[in-house]
Amino acid sequence: MEGRGKVKIIRLGVGPLAANTYLLRDEASEAGAVIDPGTEGERIIRSCNKAHLRPLFIINTHGHIDHIGANAALKEAFPDAALCIGTGDAGMLRNAVKNLAVLVGGGSIGPRADVLLEDGRVLEFGSVVLTVMATPGHTPGGICLLARDEVPPQLFCGDLIFHGDVGRTDLPGGSWAEMLASIRQKVFRLPDETVLWPGHGEETTVGEERHHNVYVQSDDSPVP
Repeated sequence: MEGRGKVKIIRLGVGPLAANTYLLRDEASEAGAVIDPGTEGERIIRSCNKAHLRPLFIINTHGHIDHIGANAALKEAFPDAALCIGTGDAGMLRNAVKNLAVLVGGGSIGPRADVLLEDGRVLEFGSVVLTVMATPGHTPGGICLLARDEVPPQLFCGDLIFHGDVGRTDLPGGSWAEMLASIRQKVFRLPDETVLWPGHGEETTVGEERHHNVYVQSDDSPVP
Protein backbone atom coordinates (compact mmCIF):
# COMPACT_ATOMS: atom_id res chain seq x y z
CA MET A 1 0.00 0.00 0.00
CA GLU A 2 1.33 3.41 -0.95
CA GLY A 3 0.25 6.82 0.28
CA ARG A 4 0.53 9.66 -2.21
CA GLY A 5 -1.01 12.88 -0.90
CA LYS A 6 -4.80 12.93 -1.24
CA VAL A 7 -5.01 9.52 -2.87
CA LYS A 8 -4.20 6.14 -1.39
CA ILE A 9 -2.76 3.71 -3.95
CA ILE A 10 -2.98 -0.05 -3.49
CA ARG A 11 -1.27 -2.27 -6.05
CA LEU A 12 -2.27 -5.88 -6.62
CA GLY A 13 -0.34 -8.23 -8.90
CA VAL A 14 -2.95 -10.46 -10.52
CA GLY A 15 -3.04 -13.42 -12.85
CA PRO A 16 -0.37 -15.52 -14.56
CA LEU A 17 1.12 -12.46 -16.30
CA ALA A 18 1.41 -10.57 -13.00
CA ALA A 19 -0.52 -7.58 -14.29
CA ASN A 20 -0.90 -4.66 -11.91
CA THR A 21 -4.37 -3.74 -10.72
CA TYR A 22 -4.49 -0.40 -8.91
CA LEU A 23 -7.04 0.59 -6.28
CA LEU A 24 -7.23 4.35 -5.78
CA ARG A 25 -9.09 5.84 -2.81
CA ASP A 26 -9.69 9.45 -1.88
CA GLU A 27 -8.58 9.62 1.74
CA ALA A 28 -11.35 12.00 2.76
CA SER A 29 -14.43 10.49 1.12
CA GLU A 30 -13.45 6.81 0.50
CA ALA A 31 -14.63 7.23 -3.10
CA GLY A 32 -12.23 5.81 -5.62
CA ALA A 33 -11.38 3.94 -8.79
CA VAL A 34 -10.09 0.55 -9.89
CA ILE A 35 -7.58 0.59 -12.73
CA ASP A 36 -6.99 -2.51 -14.88
CA PRO A 37 -8.84 -5.33 -13.10
CA GLY A 38 -7.14 -8.06 -15.12
CA THR A 39 -8.27 -11.19 -13.30
CA GLU A 40 -8.86 -12.48 -9.76
CA GLY A 41 -12.05 -10.47 -9.49
CA GLU A 42 -13.02 -11.84 -6.07
CA ARG A 43 -9.64 -10.87 -4.65
CA ILE A 44 -9.93 -7.35 -6.06
CA ILE A 45 -13.42 -6.98 -4.60
CA ARG A 46 -12.26 -8.20 -1.20
CA SER A 47 -9.38 -5.72 -1.32
CA CYS A 48 -11.78 -2.89 -2.12
CA ASN A 49 -14.01 -3.82 0.80
CA LYS A 50 -11.06 -4.20 3.15
CA ALA A 51 -9.80 -0.75 2.16
CA HIS A 52 -13.29 0.77 2.56
CA LEU A 53 -13.07 1.79 -1.09
CA ARG A 54 -16.24 2.76 -2.97
CA PRO A 55 -15.34 2.63 -6.68
CA LEU A 56 -16.96 5.25 -8.88
CA PHE A 57 -14.90 4.18 -11.89
CA ILE A 58 -13.50 0.95 -13.31
CA ILE A 59 -10.86 2.06 -15.80
CA ASN A 60 -9.02 0.01 -18.42
CA THR A 61 -5.79 1.56 -19.71
CA HIS A 62 -6.14 -0.67 -22.78
CA GLY A 63 -8.14 -3.62 -24.04
CA HIS A 64 -5.92 -6.69 -23.56
CA ILE A 65 -7.36 -9.55 -21.53
CA ASP A 66 -4.77 -9.34 -18.74
CA HIS A 67 -6.09 -5.84 -17.96
CA ILE A 68 -9.83 -6.31 -18.50
CA GLY A 69 -10.56 -9.90 -17.44
CA ALA A 70 -12.29 -9.02 -14.17
CA ASN A 71 -14.43 -6.20 -15.56
CA ALA A 72 -17.61 -8.28 -15.32
CA ALA A 73 -16.97 -9.28 -11.71
CA LEU A 74 -16.26 -5.68 -10.69
CA LYS A 75 -19.37 -4.37 -12.47
CA GLU A 76 -21.51 -6.98 -10.74
CA ALA A 77 -20.08 -6.10 -7.33
CA PHE A 78 -20.17 -2.33 -7.92
CA PRO A 79 -22.98 -1.72 -10.46
CA ASP A 80 -22.87 2.06 -10.01
CA ALA A 81 -19.20 2.25 -11.03
CA ALA A 82 -18.72 3.45 -14.61
CA LEU A 83 -16.63 1.13 -16.79
CA CYS A 84 -14.25 3.31 -18.82
CA ILE A 85 -11.82 2.69 -21.68
CA GLY A 86 -10.17 4.69 -24.45
CA THR A 87 -12.40 5.12 -27.48
CA GLY A 88 -10.01 3.30 -29.79
CA ASP A 89 -10.00 0.14 -27.65
CA ALA A 90 -13.72 -0.05 -26.88
CA GLY A 91 -14.33 -2.78 -29.44
CA MET A 92 -11.79 -5.05 -27.73
CA LEU A 93 -13.93 -5.47 -24.62
CA ARG A 94 -16.36 -7.85 -26.31
CA ASN A 95 -14.09 -9.50 -28.87
CA ALA A 96 -12.03 -12.43 -27.61
CA VAL A 97 -9.79 -12.31 -30.68
CA LYS A 98 -8.99 -8.61 -30.44
CA ASN A 99 -8.45 -8.67 -26.67
CA LEU A 100 -6.28 -11.82 -26.99
CA ALA A 101 -8.42 -13.93 -24.65
CA VAL A 102 -8.31 -16.74 -27.21
CA LEU A 103 -4.54 -16.94 -26.79
CA VAL A 104 -4.83 -17.75 -23.10
CA GLY A 105 -7.63 -20.27 -23.42
CA GLY A 106 -10.52 -17.90 -22.77
CA GLY A 107 -13.36 -16.73 -24.92
CA SER A 108 -15.68 -14.95 -22.52
CA ILE A 109 -17.13 -11.60 -23.46
CA GLY A 110 -17.11 -8.82 -20.90
CA PRO A 111 -19.48 -5.88 -20.47
CA ARG A 112 -19.56 -2.90 -22.79
CA ALA A 113 -17.99 0.34 -21.63
CA ASP A 114 -20.16 2.93 -19.95
CA VAL A 115 -17.78 5.78 -20.76
CA LEU A 116 -15.40 6.17 -23.72
CA LEU A 117 -12.37 8.24 -22.83
CA GLU A 118 -10.78 10.87 -25.08
CA ASP A 119 -7.58 12.82 -24.54
CA GLY A 120 -8.06 15.48 -21.87
CA ARG A 121 -11.14 13.93 -20.26
CA VAL A 122 -11.23 14.45 -16.50
CA LEU A 123 -12.46 11.87 -13.99
CA GLU A 124 -13.01 13.00 -10.39
CA PHE A 125 -13.66 11.11 -7.17
CA GLY A 126 -13.65 13.05 -3.94
CA SER A 127 -10.79 15.53 -4.18
CA VAL A 128 -8.79 13.36 -6.60
CA VAL A 129 -8.63 14.37 -10.26
CA LEU A 130 -7.43 12.03 -13.02
CA THR A 131 -6.74 13.46 -16.46
CA VAL A 132 -6.84 11.12 -19.44
CA MET A 133 -3.83 11.13 -21.77
CA ALA A 134 -4.33 9.37 -25.10
CA THR A 135 -1.15 7.31 -25.59
CA PRO A 136 -1.45 4.94 -28.56
CA GLY A 137 1.35 2.56 -29.42
CA HIS A 138 0.81 -0.64 -27.46
CA THR A 139 -2.81 -0.51 -28.64
CA PRO A 140 -4.60 2.10 -30.77
CA GLY A 141 -6.76 3.34 -27.89
CA GLY A 142 -4.31 3.04 -25.03
CA ILE A 143 -4.48 5.70 -22.33
CA CYS A 144 -2.58 6.91 -19.29
CA LEU A 145 -4.18 8.53 -16.25
CA LEU A 146 -2.46 11.50 -14.65
CA ALA A 147 -3.05 12.60 -11.06
CA ARG A 148 -1.38 15.96 -11.63
CA ASP A 149 -2.28 17.50 -8.26
CA GLU A 150 -0.59 14.81 -6.20
CA VAL A 151 2.84 15.51 -4.73
CA PRO A 152 4.70 14.21 -6.64
CA PRO A 153 2.39 13.73 -9.65
CA GLN A 154 1.30 10.14 -10.36
CA LEU A 155 0.85 8.56 -13.80
CA PHE A 156 -0.84 5.21 -14.36
CA CYS A 157 0.67 4.21 -17.67
CA GLY A 158 -0.60 0.72 -18.50
CA ASP A 159 1.68 -1.16 -20.90
CA LEU A 160 3.12 1.95 -22.54
CA ILE A 161 6.35 2.15 -20.54
CA PHE A 162 7.94 0.13 -17.75
CA HIS A 163 11.05 0.38 -15.59
CA GLY A 164 13.78 0.09 -18.21
CA ASP A 165 11.47 -1.20 -20.90
CA VAL A 166 8.47 -0.36 -23.07
CA GLY A 167 5.34 -2.20 -24.15
CA ARG A 168 5.13 -4.64 -27.04
CA THR A 169 4.22 -3.30 -30.46
CA ASP A 170 4.10 -6.63 -32.33
CA LEU A 171 0.50 -7.37 -31.31
CA PRO A 172 -2.47 -6.34 -33.50
CA GLY A 173 -2.82 -2.56 -33.57
CA GLY A 174 0.62 -1.91 -32.11
CA SER A 175 2.83 0.82 -33.55
CA TRP A 176 6.46 1.53 -32.66
CA ALA A 177 6.28 5.06 -34.11
CA GLU A 178 3.14 5.88 -32.13
CA MET A 179 4.63 4.42 -28.95
CA LEU A 180 7.76 6.56 -29.25
CA ALA A 181 5.62 9.65 -29.88
CA SER A 182 3.37 8.91 -26.91
CA ILE A 183 6.31 8.46 -24.57
CA ARG A 184 8.33 11.42 -25.78
CA GLN A 185 5.53 13.91 -26.41
CA LYS A 186 3.28 13.01 -23.47
CA VAL A 187 5.09 11.12 -20.70
CA PHE A 188 8.52 12.75 -20.99
CA ARG A 189 7.04 16.24 -20.86
CA LEU A 190 5.94 15.60 -17.28
CA PRO A 191 8.20 16.59 -14.36
CA ASP A 192 11.08 14.20 -13.65
CA GLU A 193 9.69 13.37 -10.22
CA THR A 194 6.40 12.07 -11.66
CA VAL A 195 5.86 8.50 -10.46
CA LEU A 196 5.04 5.99 -13.20
CA TRP A 197 2.79 3.08 -12.21
CA PRO A 198 3.04 0.54 -15.06
CA GLY A 199 0.84 -2.36 -16.05
CA HIS A 200 3.52 -4.85 -14.99
CA GLY A 201 6.44 -4.60 -12.60
CA GLU A 202 7.58 -1.96 -10.14
CA GLU A 203 6.99 1.75 -10.24
CA THR A 204 9.60 4.13 -11.64
CA THR A 205 9.83 7.85 -12.45
CA VAL A 206 9.81 10.00 -15.55
CA GLY A 207 13.36 11.15 -14.82
CA GLU A 208 14.65 7.59 -14.44
CA GLU A 209 13.17 6.50 -17.77
CA ARG A 210 14.03 9.70 -19.63
CA HIS A 211 17.72 9.27 -18.78
CA HIS A 212 18.17 5.49 -18.66
CA ASN A 213 15.52 3.70 -20.74
CA VAL A 214 17.50 2.50 -23.77
CA TYR A 215 14.39 1.77 -25.85
CA VAL A 216 13.52 5.45 -26.21
CA GLN A 217 16.97 6.96 -26.68
CA SER A 218 16.96 6.98 -30.48
CA ASP A 219 14.57 6.54 -33.38
CA ASP A 220 16.30 3.35 -34.49
CA SER A 221 15.83 1.66 -31.11
CA PRO A 222 14.92 -2.01 -31.61
CA VAL A 223 11.26 -2.89 -31.54
CA PRO A 224 10.74 -4.95 -28.36
